[in-house]
Amino acid sequence: MKNKNLYLLLIASLISVSALDADAKMTKEAHALYQQACSYEYKSDYNSAIKIIQKAIAINGDDAMLYTKIAGLYSDIGNYEEALGAYKKAIKLRPNDAFIYISIGNILQTMGDYENAYNSYMQAQQIYPEYKYNYLNLANIEYYRKNYKNAIENYNTFLSAYPEHQEASENLANVYYVSKQPDKACEIFSNIYKKYPTAFKDYANYGMALFDTKQFQPAAEMLEKALEDSPNNEAVMAKLALSYQNLEDNQKAYNTFTKLFELNPKLIALKFDYANLLGNMGKNEEAIEQYKEYLTAFPDDADAYRNLGLVYKKMDNNELALFNFEKSYSKDSSNVETKKELALCYHKKQDYVNALKYYDFALKSEPDNFELLANKALTLHAMNNYVAAIEIYKELLDKQPNDRLKQNLTAASIAYGYDLYEKQDYGQAILYFEDAIELNDKEPSAYFGYAQANEKMGCTDIALANYEKAVRLAPGNLEYAKALKEFKTANAKIQATSVKTDETDIKKTNPQMNEQALDYDDLIKKGDEAFKEQNYNNAIDFYTKAVVFVPADKVTMLKIANLYRLLGNNTKAISFYDKILMLDAANVDAYFNKGLVLASQKNYEECIKCMEKVIELSPNYHYAYYSLGLAYEQLEDTEKALEYYYLYSGIETDEKMLNLVKQKIKQLEK
Repeated sequence: MKNKNLYLLLIASLISVSALDADAKMTKEAHALYQQACSYEYKSDYNSAIKIIQKAIAINGDDAMLYTKIAGLYSDIGNYEEALGAYKKAIKLRPNDAFIYISIGNILQTMGDYENAYNSYMQAQQIYPEYKYNYLNLANIEYYRKNYKNAIENYNTFLSAYPEHQEASENLANVYYVSKQPDKACEIFSNIYKKYPTAFKDYANYGMALFDTKQFQPAAEMLEKALEDSPNNEAVMAKLALSYQNLEDNQKAYNTFTKLFELNPKLIALKFDYANLLGNMGKNEEAIEQYKEYLTAFPDDADAYRNLGLVYKKMDNNELALFNFEKSYSKDSSNVETKKELALCYHKKQDYVNALKYYDFALKSEPDNFELLANKALTLHAMNNYVAAIEIYKELLDKQPNDRLKQNLTAASIAYGYDLYEKQDYGQAILYFEDAIELNDKEPSAYFGYAQANEKMGCTDIALANYEKAVRLAPGNLEYAKALKEFKTANAKIQATSVKTDETDIKKTNPQMNEQALDYDDLIKKGDEAFKEQNYNNAIDFYTKAVVFVPADKVTMLKIANLYRLLGNNTKAISFYDKILMLDAANVDAYFNKGLVLASQKNYEECIKCMEKVIELSPNYHYAYYSLGLAYEQLEDTEKALEYYYLYSGIETDEKMLNLVKQKIKQLEK
């Protein structure tokens, strides 16, 4: 901050001199001595001037002007105590002289007694509020006292009278900067720099304010100018290095940091940024050294441990990366990036339990993160938790196509199919093999598993066709070729029966088919019994096995879909509703129930499409109108919601439901 003391003392002296003629108490002899002292003062012979004024005071000791003159002379030679004593005598003689108070304030400010300086300036303010320059004194002293709000107010008052005052503008910009308002500081610095480009010198603070507002390019330009004036200014050099780093001018940043640490190797706090730079430049060993030095001084910095872990990760040192990520997590368990890195490290280590734990932690913060969900699915897949993995794969693929995920879903479906096959759950196995084939019709292992499961279910034609398909896709696979040969041998009689007969003859001559029909009826019966007992998983199992015998059994498939919906397995439920609609595009129940599942997933737009299809196929399906009202209400489309609630109330006969809808209508119409 520039000091106005000398300038203000000069003003005070001039005003006092101008008042000399009006001071009737000064004698001619004293006045002559006063003039002689002024001559010595002009020659900068302050001591001689002081001796002359002392003689004048001895002659004329009741004149305030003589005391203000000697006070000014004492101030010029730095004898502030004598100066203050003289000003206090002047005040007794002339108590309403604002400029004496200002002069006292100047001296006290120079001595660092800001509290009394402020009081003196305020006394002057009360006596002579029209004197605008005193606002500058008040602004400066409030700046020193760190009363930034008052300083800003007084600078602005002063500048409203003297808008071109460069130093006051610079001081105001500096107050904004130190009071953490760098944007306002930048605005003022910018205006000053444009008006006075050659006179402007406050490059350091302007550069730092630009840095704090993330204007790194102009910040670097200003800080470079500041270093020209002050080549060893550590604060400027540090901000310049960081500006270069943010501009990704790594070599300049590196050179500036190097010079800075040569000047002062104890700037440990900057070692963190320096280490980050080294890591970005591929200087991994140096980065590690700097992180370690930084962490000895700041052992609780979670970011430093995480970044150190990232360097070890780049060096493919998974163990040390994991160690530092764990340290980071112990210091700050809220950082989602650390959780992600921990999950990836444990995943790489094949510690799937811990990997899954950290994926779940990270997903609490970012529940829709595609990569996190994909990696979680991979972890579940690796843990043989195929059902959970498959559900996530499908949800992600519904959101966006991804070849890698599609391959993973195919692999998980096949693996689970084989798992079910080993557990002799052939009906369910068939469904997963079907899913895999639908995803990738060139995958031989899906056809092979599908063939095996169908063979166990007695569907020999399907089994044969798929064994052959597997062998065609993988002609060099000995296991597939052997299985096909054994199957043909075991079923030679069935394969030989190629003569066309009517359905009655088949039933008479093929006891296996009669047996299957019996199995189908028995499975449906067992499924119905399990449903009545609320043993829904067993019911699904029986119904699924039955559908294998009669793939076009829409009624049983609807039962399966509804049971999955009841159990909350929305993915499977929708899959079966879609299978039904492939067989029967006008199946109202499938559309309606699929719409309910979509609504439970908050996918109201797709739910609306299903319900509209229901109404198109069956205009009196009253619950579809109610469901549409609910969906539009959730989408905050009040007009549409009311439209469907009114339509529903026109065809509903149940009193309880009518009352409920009337209440909804009343609330929406408010």
